[in-house]
Amino acid sequence: MKIRARELVGIMTAVLIVTSPLTAYAGWEASGSSYQYRQEDGSYAVSQWIEEEGIFYYLDRNGQMAANTTTPDGYLVAADGSWVTERQALGGYVRTPYDNQPYFYDPDWQYYIFDETTDYAWVTDNHVLAAVRGIIPVTELTEKGQAVYEEVCKFLTGFDYSASDYDKATVVFNKVRSYAAYNWGDYTQEDDEVYSILFRGTGKCVGFARTYKLFANAVGLKCGLRENGAHMWNAVFIDGEARSIDTSGTGSTSESFLDITAVECPECDTRIVFGKRDKARSCPNCQALIENPNFS
Repeated sequence: MKIRARELVGIMTAVLIVTSPLTAYAGWEASGSSYQYRQEDGSYAVSQWIEEEGIFYYLDRNGQMAANTTTPDGYLVAADGSWVTERQALGGYVRTPYDNQPYFYDPDWQYYIFDETTDYAWVTDNHVLAAVRGIIPVTELTEKGQAVYEEVCKFLTGFDYSASDYDKATVVFNKVRSYAAYNWGDYTQEDDEVYSILFRGTGKCVGFARTYKLFANAVGLKCGLRENGAHMWNAVFIDGEARSIDTSGTGSTSESFLDITAVECPECDTRIVFGKRDKARSCPNCQALIENPNFS
């Protein structure tokens, strides 16, 4: 019905323009297979929501009405352009471009698996992600899980999903770092939980790594956990390439991890990847010690 109303507006506007070409009329105008919205001042709405008869529509950066898609700030609009305001069928209130991506449930471990190479760990975090994507009701989460879910949804509201992998990874890094500081005191089980990072403002490396993975996955990044027995950090994939990143360290920035240098070993041509803070590394193939040419 809205489409028909806008078509009628277009016809009436065309007639009025013929009879009074110097007058600008606010409202919908046909634009190819889509529509534009002329404002009272004669300009077209761009990168913003407009309301008509209590219904909201989004005009993209080109001034075209978004339809049957997810807007840059993470909201679903229907085929007629109207904002789908109902909550997700299973209780979520934030929609993302990743809600309908494949997943499977592992009944043995009770995991929701979104990426087989990174997700076989931390079942409670994957339940939160499943709730964010509307796969399970939020009520299935624990009380702490529901609180974490709400915080992730706040972060996703208005998120720019069109950003590059690098920019997404940077935004997530800065967000996680803004929540908490490393706990240099005695270890407690809570230090390893996402809840502690988000609501107690403290935690140890496991808690930071889990939080980064959850937020990174929520914005569409492939992200895994890495550990060496004494420490845990993340591997976030930037344009298909895994890069180490550690939100638990002090004084580091996202660039310290994401701005990496790749060189070939002069002895055997093996590709070696240096982080910004790596001064030198041994070649995994021939063991030759290779210096990072961009170390500073």
